[in-house]
Amino acid sequence: AFNHMAADVEQHQRSAVEQERIRRELELGRRIQSDMLPRTPLHFGLTEVKGVSVPAREVGGDFFNYFALDSGLVALLVGDVSGKGVGAALLMANIQASLRTRFALGQGLSAIAEAIDWDIEANTPGPVYATLFIAIFDPATRVMRYVNAGHNPQLVRRSDGGLERMSSTGMPVGLLAGHGYSEREVRLAPGDLLFFYTDGCVEMENEAGDMFGSERLEALVAASGRGSADEVLVAVEQAISAFRGG
Repeated sequence: AFNHMAADVEQHQRSAVEQERIRRELELGRRIQSDMLPRTPLHFGLTEVKGVSVPAREVGGDFFNYFALDSGLVALLVGDVSGKGVGAALLMANIQASLRTRFALGQGLSAIAEAIDWDIEANTPGPVYATLFIAIFDPATRVMRYVNAGHNPQLVRRSDGGLERMSSTGMPVGLLAGHGYSEREVRLAPGDLLFFYTDGCVEMENEAGDMFGSERLEALVAASGRGSADEVLVAVEQAISAFRGG
């Protein structure tokens, strides 16, 4: 009996050491993933771009990015890889790297989405896909071209309080490759607000199991007025946190 107890203690110690190693690796992965997201706001003229990510676990598949191109245009993107954990995080990193390269090469948005679509289909095992919203904004003309690959409808809040939804223009990338993507454009004016998000916002559940939902989110964005990027992000994050409760 003593020998069995000693063996159990030894096994428990080995298990505890292994769990601590995994915890440290996941924490390192979380920090690396966080470093891949923009750390500072992007400013051009009187326009400010900023984002925030609050992961539900150490690592995951949601991402956003924004960066200026050599042409003077601005790339804007947000995406959500199916699933959670390390696998989703690795695919997220791969998609981000591919998007940066293709944007820098000046490829069209439809071509970029189609290339990512085939890349995931050819190089990932199992039923893995991602929703993706990619856009190019021209500060000179205030025209934004976009492709929405199965992502949530992203929002334009007009300066007069009206809300417009930029709905899907194709299927999620990697789901059933080869269906193609159409590009659309939206003309923006001074005082307009762009609000991008992933389903983590609208699918957040409270203690009763009710989801936050798109109606609550859209009401928040519509009520944002002429708030700064910081003010809008803080208002949404606080509302979701209050809704989630314990």
